[in-house]
Amino acid sequence: MSTASEVPFLSMIRVTPDHLRAYAAASGDNNPIHLDEAVAKANGLPGVIAHGMLTAGLMAERAQRWATEHAPGKRLNGFSTRFRSMVFPGDEISIGGSARAGKSPSGLDEVSLELKARNQKGDIVVTGTAIFR
Repeated sequence: MSTASEVPFLSMIRVTPDHLRAYAAASGDNNPIHLDEAVAKANGLPGVIAHGMLTAGLMAERAQRWATEHAPGKRLNGFSTRFRSMVFPGDEISIGGSARAGKSPSGLDEVSLELKARNQKGDIVVTGTAIFR
């Protein structure tokens, strides 16, 4: 038997060029499509796009915040994401979804979060799963 609950959407960030520069510096991903408008457009993009892993990192942060409050003592055991759409400077990213408590295939108690990151228009930009045991 498992139980499900909501993970309320929480506004995480409004993406700015400063965020992209800071993420590039921290990650070492200096691909100019994330930093230079002209290069991004020359590569067929509508403009600079955020690093996908920046949004994935926000999703992991949202999962951990939820687990700290609702699943104390559980540790992140698995995490996966799927990129659905581009994120642009100016986009406000909020993350939420659902949580299900139950048993893992090996019989361990676990909580599985199914999360969605959406922009201010409601478009889903990333989906992901976080498993806590």
